[in-house]
Amino acid sequence: MPSPPRRLMIKLVGRWTQMVVVAYFFFAGHLACIAQETPKREFLPFQKAVDLALQNSGVMGMAELGQLRSQKVYQELHNNYIPQLTAGSGLGYAYGFPLTLEGTAPSLANFTSTQALFNPALKQFIRAAKIDWGAAGQDVQDKRDAVILDTALTYAQLEQLSGKVKALTEAQEAAGKAQFVSEQRVQQGVDSKLEFTKSQLTAARIRLRLAESQGQMDVLREHLAKLVGLPADSIAVEAGSMPQLPQVSQDDDLSARARENSPLVKQADQKAAAAEARARGEHKAAVWPTADIAAQYAYLARYNNWETYFRTGTFLVNNFTGGVNIRIPIFSPVQKAKAEQADADAAIARKQADLTRNRVSENALKLQRSLRQLAAARDVAKLEWEVAQGELDAVSGRMETGAANSRDEANARLDVDDKHAAYTDSEFDLCRAELQLLQVTGELENWAIPTH
Repeated sequence: MPSPPRRLMIKLVGRWTQMVVVAYFFFAGHLACIAQETPKREFLPFQKAVDLALQNSGVMGMAELGQLRSQKVYQELHNNYIPQLTAGSGLGYAYGFPLTLEGTAPSLANFTSTQALFNPALKQFIRAAKIDWGAAGQDVQDKRDAVILDTALTYAQLEQLSGKVKALTEAQEAAGKAQFVSEQRVQQGVDSKLEFTKSQLTAARIRLRLAESQGQMDVLREHLAKLVGLPADSIAVEAGSMPQLPQVSQDDDLSARARENSPLVKQADQKAAAAEARARGEHKAAVWPTADIAAQYAYLARYNNWETYFRTGTFLVNNFTGGVNIRIPIFSPVQKAKAEQADADAAIARKQADLTRNRVSENALKLQRSLRQLAAARDVAKLEWEVAQGELDAVSGRMETGAANSRDEANARLDVDDKHAAYTDSEFDLCRAELQLLQVTGELENWAIPTH
């Protein structure tokens, strides 16, 4: 039979075992709940991301509403050539001479109709409104390209950071092992404490880079989620789903292509053309006559004293008047000043169109020339990464002969990770410039949505 101290020890060990088992099942259940609550991420192909971003974009919605407003302005002016029918009543008591009520004789019921017949100024204003409608369509296209560019850049950078985080995670594991080996060597008196501190510094640098990359990924994933209208925790980029970017030759005249295809240039030209049409309309309003067709019918009442003051014959309750209103401007300094103001507005719009064309042309040339420099920087970064990989292989070979240790391998791997990060960054810089060039030349949507 065990002694009392031994029985006490067995009892304590048994209770401790029970506590460990309970704690294990508690934490296992807790982790299972967390796994169930965490949404499973699904791969989001690039083209689907672009489609969702275009459907969900608030910027696109505002631009389309602006286009709709321009269309209604055009319809408002154009409908002046359609008869405008109005029905009403001028019910009222008349004492003495039957005065008019708001320009209409007192009547039980009346109908009026007006429409433009000849108005040169109105034709120019309608033309200006139609051009503005087209300019609003170019604004929609520009906003559409901006949404596609934002989505493409975010998607490309997320894909780049995914590979970067994967490499840094592997490097972190290797640095942890090297740190453990260095600590053992310090305890055995083989290495100094300074060497252990260096291994800690190596691991800390990797953790810093990993934290920076993960933070950037979280921000970009949240931004992509806002663009496509999906929860951030439920989406992941699909590597290789972006279309291949077209090759750009330095001999191509991309500046001319940008001037021809850019929605910004088209919009500026159309705004200038609309301003010129409005100026012509203001000048025509100052010198040209106008003619409108007008008609009116009124059902008059006898109690309004018509028979008392108009003794020209039999009183009629049904009355109709129709004809053409002709207005001829003779002297109107106000309209003349308004026309000169419109001339100034047209000149300003034309200057702005020229500035926009020059800016787009210069931007296209700048991006085209930068591709050559960015491609060379990418190639240099790739070669430096390959050299670092070769040095890592050499260190691994020396470890087999005892000429190097795990700390040397960790330092070499850190250099590989640095060079790999620089290479991926240079690739993204090149990709960003190519996407921006596609936007400037008006070819971005055809690249992003080939079936469009």
